[in-house]
Amino acid sequence: MEHMTTSPDEKAFPGIEQATVVLTEDHDIVRYAVKSLLEKSGHYKVVGEAENAESTIDLLEKHRPQLAILDLGLPGRSGLETIYQIKERGLPTRVVVFTMYDDPAKMKQALAAGAAGYILKNSSPEVLLEELSRIMNGEVVLPKKYEPLKSESGWTPSTSEKPSSETDPLDKLSKREREVFFLLADGLPNRVIAKKLFISPRTVETHRARVIKKLGFSSTADLIRYAIRHNLLTV
Repeated sequence: MEHMTTSPDEKAFPGIEQATVVLTEDHDIVRYAVKSLLEKSGHYKVVGEAENAESTIDLLEKHRPQLAILDLGLPGRSGLETIYQIKERGLPTRVVVFTMYDDPAKMKQALAAGAAGYILKNSSPEVLLEELSRIMNGEVVLPKKYEPLKSESGWTPSTSEKPSSETDPLDKLSKREREVFFLLADGLPNRVIAKKLFISPRTVETHRARVIKKLGFSSTADLIRYAIRHNLLTV
């Protein structure tokens, strides 16, 4: 266990004594365990903890940490949608997905949304720390057996800012249209979406029509099927 806290991390952060982290996980025991591991390594400082997407965005805006470690299966807004929002806001944080979903489709979507890494929860503590170190050094990290997905998604260690837009199925949509897309995909009616976004139902309908047109659909049912096929639903 000793090499876990001394080997890859000694060279991980040139000029940084401790990397700041916001940790988002809705299971208290998992969040406690990850926080303890990170802080005991001596190379990370957890500056904020969240259980949902809304709190995560607030903490990232406030602290602007180097890393955000984010579960996909969050209550309310999905982890995937949260990654889109983090990148759209231009926050400097590297987003690391930390999840139980061993699913290449979800990995590709996370990279397309802007994640810098995808780490499985069944990883050993040593692997978690090693892969976080690689991410801090500018690499894009996936589980070893899925490394080829990086090239499929337009990512390489030297292009860590944004994947190829061709791999992002929502690239055609504006920020507001993307918000409406996710809420429609979750099956919410226009009046509920209007309340969530503080806009009128008529405006929601306008955005819905634009989303359907831009993505080449004929109905909201087509949109939902598309979201399922591309693993874009709240998980």
